[in-house]
Amino acid sequence: MRWKILAVLTAALSASGAIQAQKWERLGPEGGMVVSLGTTGAGPVYLGAADGHVFASGDSGENWELRGRVGQRLDAVVTRLVVDPRDGQRVFASVWYQRADGGGGVFESADGGRNWRLLGLGTEAVRALEIAPSEPNELVAGTRSGVFLSRDSGKTWSRISPEGDPELKNLDSLAIDPRDPQVIYAGTYHLPWLTQDGGKTWKPIIAGIIDDSDIMSLRLDATNPDRVYMSACSGIYRSENQGGQWTKLQGIPYAARRTQTIVQDPGSPKTFYAGTTAGLWVTRDSGENWALTTSKEWVVNALVVLKNNGAAGRVVLGTEQGLEISDDGGVTFREADRGFTHSAVKRLVVDRRDARHLLMAVEANDAKLRESSDFGKTWSAVSLEALAHGQSSALNADEIARVLASPWGWMVRLQNGKFWLLADGAKSWREWSPLLPEAMKRPAPTANPRVTKSESMTTLKIGAAIAFSESEAVLSTNLGVLRCALSGRCTRMKAFESKSQVREVASGATGESIAVAMDGKFGWSDDGGQTAVWRDLPVPMEEVVWVDLAEGDKNAAIYLGSSRGLFASNDAGASWQRIESGLPAGPVEQWLRGVGLWAVSEEGGSFYVSKDRGATWQRADRDAERSIFSGFAALPEGGVLAGSESEGLLRFELK
Repeated sequence: MRWKILAVLTAALSASGAIQAQKWERLGPEGGMVVSLGTTGAGPVYLGAADGHVFASGDSGENWELRGRVGQRLDAVVTRLVVDPRDGQRVFASVWYQRADGGGGVFESADGGRNWRLLGLGTEAVRALEIAPSEPNELVAGTRSGVFLSRDSGKTWSRISPEGDPELKNLDSLAIDPRDPQVIYAGTYHLPWLTQDGGKTWKPIIAGIIDDSDIMSLRLDATNPDRVYMSACSGIYRSENQGGQWTKLQGIPYAARRTQTIVQDPGSPKTFYAGTTAGLWVTRDSGENWALTTSKEWVVNALVVLKNNGAAGRVVLGTEQGLEISDDGGVTFREADRGFTHSAVKRLVVDRRDARHLLMAVEANDAKLRESSDFGKTWSAVSLEALAHGQSSALNADEIARVLASPWGWMVRLQNGKFWLLADGAKSWREWSPLLPEAMKRPAPTANPRVTKSESMTTLKIGAAIAFSESEAVLSTNLGVLRCALSGRCTRMKAFESKSQVREVASGATGESIAVAMDGKFGWSDDGGQTAVWRDLPVPMEEVVWVDLAEGDKNAAIYLGSSRGLFASNDAGASWQRIESGLPAGPVEQWLRGVGLWAVSEEGGSFYVSKDRGATWQRADRDAERSIFSGFAALPEGGVLAGSESEGLLRFELK
């Protein structure tokens, strides 16, 4: 039977695929990007992330737990967390969505961040949110389009800034006078504004500041609310008369720095902390003098100061890499990421020669490349030392665009398109440069007699599609698909020459089986690319995400991930069948064919598994694990190791 090796077609109604019990485990690494922190100064501390997740600490930041997700989307940036001063379990969150369709809203949790509901402003990208200190039922929200007010704890909202105003929009910060909720300060991408009548009238408060400043933070002095602190692109300012006149404070160089938050120490009112994109700065004399107390490499997005019986309060910093705590007024800090596992695994790859050997690229301060030789049980840092032209240097981890498992060792491709290889047993990375086949070297047309033949030869440009056999790389180029050796020497594949639009490639172990999506067609070769048959793709070529092939004794099963679902073919692409039986026809991202378990992730963070080689599927993700997955690795007991772009490294197992 033509489709007998595809169990999805022969046993589509099999009940054996039911998964009765499952287990997720968060493996770390601890840390991750903190977007916002919220607290009343006592009681729980809440943490907002860039995917809607909210964490909480009940012991002043020592330990953290994942509580829930604001909304259902994975791109919800929790810009502000405001805690009701009357009830520490009641939390309000402002949200904007990263995708181009915009929107966001103000959300509420009544149970400490575990469950959330949308209160309003769902079509607005909400960037700022404050609760009136003297009237806790009053909330003020700042959005891309203006300022909104609720007097009933978010049940109803009204716009209090002029609709369509060309200036009073794109809000970044808010502050409310603790003596009078009618007095509201608003910071925009451009300038600060003030209303003293609850939004009936507004005026710009610009005397003394450099024009065109992004107002990122506003803070009223708790001992004298007429004194206002403001951070802008041009530095930190202070006003003694509600913004009537501003004075630029000295001491913090503002070149290439953004002060994202200013917080006053409630136990030491002359002490203010400024979280910047170049570390934490502290003043102990109300802004007259400032000192950098952390590494300038820290990007501080949020901070809170917890009350401590009148002494200097505990400072909790939220950075791009995790949490830090200080108990000596910001002089020294220690890591405080216990339970906060929200790091980004940008890529997880498996050595096809040894399934135990894994590599992951992590968004972290320290070891950004880590490898494991025991299915992810232990990890060690991978050196980025590089050797080029006899000179030693280091690869910039931030410039790594792709991580690959080649037949010769780990390989990375940088943003500039260059490949670097860490060969088996080597201590340094070396550049791997594919070379144009001699037969393809030909002079480019030129009318300049001074240009030599060698200078005018055709340039080899490497495309995005790359696959590996057991001994070679299969590359998409401007000259078609080539096969390249460790030396860099490339040879032609006649069947795939003179093609210009290569979407994806896949190679069998020996390199004889080659599958290509190019020029709007599916090409299949079983003789190493010397000849090929061309068939229609099951979807438009631009919707192809990846191509995979599983070589069998007689035929190779071809799998194709697309924006319309997962497809399979057992006849070299002559016919295709979409794999269903519980697997939706959504955009497919990651894919794993394990011995005892198959896995697929789709757009939106859904994770599906099959125990019967694709015959039946069951969704297995929970909210805590739902994320954009960056790679899968099969575990020997039939589980899956999953890299997540927000939840770190996860392990999924069947009980």
